[in-house]
Amino acid sequence: MPSKFSRLAFALLGAASFGLASCGGGADGPNARETGMYMEGLGGRGLVIRPGPSANKAYSDGIDLKTRGDCAGAIAKLAPVANMGPGYENAQSALGDCQIATSTNPESSQYMEGLVWLIRAADGGWTEAQGRLAQIYAVGPASHRNLEEAALRLALYRASASMARIGFSPLSKPVEDAIAQAIGAERQKAGESHAANWQPKMWVPPKSTLSDTGPEMRGKRRGPPM
Repeated sequence: MPSKFSRLAFALLGAASFGLASCGGGADGPNARETGMYMEGLGGRGLVIRPGPSANKAYSDGIDLKTRGDCAGAIAKLAPVANMGPGYENAQSALGDCQIATSTNPESSQYMEGLVWLIRAADGGWTEAQGRLAQIYAVGPASHRNLEEAALRLALYRASASMARIGFSPLSKPVEDAIAQAIGAERQKAGESHAANWQPKMWVPPKSTLSDTGPEMRGKRRGPPM
């Protein structure tokens, strides 16, 4: 004769089966619409089920390689994570920084791609990317200098609450001072006024196949903030 525990277990299994059938398309499983909801997240928002290795692990490995000076190895790890779009601005910033650091020519496609990733990360609100852009626009290669844009990015960098974040990597004082000197006091004030009305704008990859790996990777795949 079944014990009280066995009877309870059977009852719970029965209730679970009924619940799965009622919200999963019945005995035949979820229909196409329901499957799409699970794969894209409820209402197109939320967590996405992605095959393959953990994005967190790839990001961690990439940052470790970058810290050890292996930007080439870091780029390979960070690129797929950066391509996931909103929530991965940290990977976008690190990827852009590495691409620029390993570029031999500020007019090369690699340098320009790195700059694009930094802009995406900064536009999404990532503080380190704001500071790095301020540096490039103020004291970087002559062809990329833009003091008005540098003033905005420096103001956003300085006003960010993310400086209190664990692991935050600030500009060195000599670099920040050089940026401020290049911009000048008047432009800094204008940058601060502009920054007061600034709103972040997340980059969302356009749609395409999941096999694309470049900065224009398509396939709307969202993830949680790292």
